[in-house]
Amino acid sequence: MVEWISKTLGELTSFISKGIPPKYVDEENENTIRVLNQKCNRNFEISYNESRIHNAAVKKVPENKLLHSGDVLINSTGTGTAGRVAQIFNIPMPTTVDGHMILLRPTKEIDPLYYGYVIKSYQKKIESLAEGSTGQTEINRQRLQDEIYITFPKDRALQKEIGTFLFQIDEKIKNNSEINNNLAA
Repeated sequence: MVEWISKTLGELTSFISKGIPPKYVDEENENTIRVLNQKCNRNFEISYNESRIHNAAVKKVPENKLLHSGDVLINSTGTGTAGRVAQIFNIPMPTTVDGHMILLRPTKEIDPLYYGYVIKSYQKKIESLAEGSTGQTEINRQRLQDEIYITFPKDRALQKEIGTFLFQIDEKIKNNSEINNNLAA
């Protein structure tokens, strides 16, 4: 019989932080780092199309704020955008997030892929955690950590199996969408 555990997001998160206040430049060079912002986070996916370039020579980016494969990103501010969730795997260049996004990393207790899918399943609840005046709403990080509960199998191999199954379904959906778009063109 499978043993299931329920813990708060905070208990299963080893690192949570808002992004950096970037110093933007127009052209990439050996001192630049990509910065993801709210516009990059749509439909549970991250796109680099709207990313910008930060000059790390002017303001160094802390090592722990450079993105790792499997990191979960949540838009932290803005009416209509606060609470959007995505998980990033393909990081083609050194990348961080700006101060309008929250970066989360799981503890060793939970499989990163499973962790990401559970958080994405709570997007509507996370959106409801936005507080503040119109246009300046912000996700309350303490409430995020305390009010989102993750239920997971104790067996990490089973967590990975569930996460992989969901990932494969998402990949099939993407592939079918690309095929449909090609056929329509």
